Amino acid sequence: MRQQKRETPWFQHWFDENYLILYRHRNRSEAKKQVQLIIDTLNPSRDTTILDLACGEGRYTVLFDEMGYRVTGLDLSETLVTRGREKYPQLDLKVGDMRHIPGKFDLILSLFTSFGYFETDEENEEVVRSVYEALNPGGVYWLDFLNAQEVESNLVPESVSQLSTEIRVIENRKIKNGRIIKDIHFKNNGEEKCYTESVRLFTCSQLQEMFKRTGFQLIHCFGDYQGTEWTPESPRTILIGIKKLK
Repeated sequence: MRQQKRETPWFQHWFDENYLILYRHRNRSEAKKQVQLIIDTLNPSRDTTILDLACGEGRYTVLFDEMGYRVTGLDLSETLVTRGREKYPQLDLKVGDMRHIPGKFDLILSLFTSFGYFETDEENEEVVRSVYEALNPGGVYWLDFLNAQEVESNLVPESVSQLSTEIRVIENRKIKNGRIIKDIHFKNNGEEKCYTESVRLFTCSQLQEMFKRTGFQLIHCFGDYQGTEWTPESPRTILIGIKKLK
């Protein structure tokens, strides 16, 4: 019997130069808000070893580096890592899979909804287990995720962005099988290219249970980058768990 060929996951296509173009408005100022919340909440010492998981080109990584922290970035996209190395040659950026994290760290960060990418809940929970194993005892996992309830309540089915005279982007959004799916159509000088984003809509309680099953002790649950307590209307779900000392 011939085996059916498995389709290449969406995240192996999407994180290229067009991804950087679409999200170029995500600037240092926005990133600094969350970095400052991390510093204010955890007060890490300068010898804390930090991993920026799914770091992209290093938008957050470089801020920790500039503050004197020992930080490493890990991302599956060779395109984004290469771009980051060119832009920030001083950074330690590596290509790798978040389900198999190399090394040991005191603090691991999953920022800007860099979670829920995989097809099954088991694969997504494997990421949390990988983080747990890669943390030193007493280490902390900081997960910045979307708020599923807020996404469902405020879904915009379609938006059109004219990024320049040459580049027009149409984004179509829907919720299907517990995932927020975005089809992204780039039109650049008459050429078209299409991508998909598909993120599992884990609720706050589902994420908390995942943390607890893995062994994390939850210490905070914020709803925004100002550190406000989470509510069903919050724009973000930010969970912080600690790996207990043995």
